[in-house]
Amino acid sequence: MVLIIGSKYNSKEFAANIILNSINMVDIIKASKRLIYQRTLKNNAPTWALTELAVNKGKKLAKKYRVNRKLVIASLYLAHTIFDEKRKSKIQKTHELLSARFAKKHLDKWKVLAKNQEIILNAIKAHHGKVPTTSLTAEVVKNAECFKFLTLEGCLMFLHDLGRRHMPLDQAVDYVIDKMNQKTNLLTLKDCKREAARNRRKILEIFKELLK
Repeated sequence: MVLIIGSKYNSKEFAANIILNSINMVDIIKASKRLIYQRTLKNNAPTWALTELAVNKGKKLAKKYRVNRKLVIASLYLAHTIFDEKRKSKIQKTHELLSARFAKKHLDKWKVLAKNQEIILNAIKAHHGKVPTTSLTAEVVKNAECFKFLTLEGCLMFLHDLGRRHMPLDQAVDYVIDKMNQKTNLLTLKDCKREAARNRRKILEIFKELLK
C-alpha cells in the first residue's frame, strides 16, 4: 500500500472509489476498449500495442496508489480517440481536448455516473500537463500514459511504426528520444520517475549503438 502524505487529493476520492456503482461501471472497460480500437483503425494511430502498454502500466499503478482501476483503464483507452499520426499537426496538438469532447458523448450514452465522468474527462484533458489534474486517478493516468515512451519495448514499437512511415532511421531515433524527453518531464510520481530514469539510460545506450 502506498500512502501519499500531504497529497492535494483528499479522502473523498478514495471513499468514492469504494462506493462506486458497480452496475454502472461494469461494462466501461469493454466499451472504451472497443471504441478506441475502432478509432485506432480509423485514425491509423496511435499504435495499438502502445495503447495496451500504457493500460498495463495503469493497472499496476492503480493497484499501488489505490485508485479505481476501471476509471484508470477507461481514461487511458479514451485519451486518444481523436488523434493524428502527423507530427505537430493541429489534431495531435489538441487531441486531449478533442478526445475529451468525443469521449463525453459516449460516456453519456453509456450512462456513466457524473462523478466518474468528471474524473475520466479530467484525466484525458490533463494527460499532457496542459490542464491541471483534479484527482490522484488523473495523476496515475498521466504517469501510465508516459510509459508508452519510457520503456525499451515502447520505444522500439514506436521506432518500428516510424519505419513503417518511411522515416529515415536517424530522424526516427531523434523523434523517439524527443518523445522520451517530453514524457520524462511530465512524470509526477516518484517511483515512476526513478523507473523512467533507469530505463532512459538503457534506451539511450542502445540507440547510441544503433546509430554507430
